Amino acid sequence: MAPEPTCIVCMSRPSSPIEAKTTPCKTSNSRRLCNKRSSREILPATSTYYLTSASKAKILHQAKEQLEKQNFDQQIPENINQKKTDLILSINSKMDDLRSMKYLIQEELNENENFGKQTHNLVASLCTAREHERYNLFVQDLDKISNLIHSLSGRLARVENAIQMLPANADKQEKEFLHIKKLNLSEQNKEANQLKENINRRQQTVCKILAGYLSKEQFADFRHFINMKTELIAEVRELDDKVRLGKEQMNALKESLPEEWQINLDKMLDE
Repeated sequence: MAPEPTCIVCMSRPSSPIEAKTTPCKTSNSRRLCNKRSSREILPATSTYYLTSASKAKILHQAKEQLEKQNFDQQIPENINQKKTDLILSINSKMDDLRSMKYLIQEELNENENFGKQTHNLVASLCTAREHERYNLFVQDLDKISNLIHSLSGRLARVENAIQMLPANADKQEKEFLHIKKLNLSEQNKEANQLKENINRRQQTVCKILAGYLSKEQFADFRHFINMKTELIAEVRELDDKVRLGKEQMNALKESLPEEWQINLDKMLDE
């Protein structure tokens, strides 16, 4: 696995205002991660960070705590396996509901994007070339920063879960690497939110420009398009994460079942 970028600068190519931001790494720890060494030179191939995704690490950690609280080792194995099977079936049913929700939201997102194209054409016909370009860059960067913040949040959660899953006798270098990566991603997340604040200020400028060209109804349509764009993107990404988590929860629970129970489970899922 290739090492993850260590600063927002490394994650982008300067083709727009948001991508042209060149905030340097601020700490010595961050700079240590900006060199050309592969993370493989620091973390062993068997590290939890590589072998377990954030969502799977989280469910395994929660399952371990739950087992300790309920003292499952004193229960009959068949009862434990039945509870795991029932939980898998429940998760599978919820995942079907999540997929249906995602389909509806994706349809709404597509409709909003089509509406956005109409707004784009209207702006192109009314505004100057410079104002139109400013509008386009704002809309493009709005997409990028929304996805960037979501991506950084996910990567930060993955590192935090990897740290939680470290055994007491974990390698010192592995611990140090993960803590530095957490610090670095936290800084990137802070920078991304600063970029989001910049986007918000640019939105105010774009609104002032369009207010001079659009009718009240057209301007209200533009505001609705922008608000729904960020909201729907966030909802789709959140549902994707929940479905992914559900799959990994199911797989983690299924792998803990005896082979005979796994075969019976597959039959029930196929029904």
